[in-house]
Amino acid sequence: MPKLVISRLSRTPFMVIFLAIVFSSFTCTDLGEVVAPATTVQVIPVALRNTETYQFLTNVGGDEEGVLITKQAAHYSVSEIRRDASTSFLCVYIYEPQAGYTGSDYAELEIRINKAGTSESTQVSRLGFSFTVTN
Repeated sequence: MPKLVISRLSRTPFMVIFLAIVFSSFTCTDLGEVVAPATTVQVIPVALRNTETYQFLTNVGGDEEGVLITKQAAHYSVSEIRRDASTSFLCVYIYEPQAGYTGSDYAELEIRINKAGTSESTQVSRLGFSFTVTN
């Protein structure tokens, strides 16, 4: 029995050395300019009828640029970002309230823009829409 304990203890330094080699082989890579998320939200008040569709052109269209919905509206039949041939490949936020809905609604976007020649987002802004929907 003592030989088993001694044998296991003698392997411990080798395991420590092995783990040190494995973990030292991982290196940090430069992730480029890290952009802190935007904390302030610019809110746009929007009044529309419940039969209307609201569209907001973001002028974002580069390969590494984009727009995403960070807070989805609650009372919508359409609340999405479109970026296709119909929008000339620019990001357009489209909101259409639920049929017959009247009241308030809110959606929020995050817009990421890059400096020319970079692949990382260098400018992040937040944009909110405060909808007032009437008949």
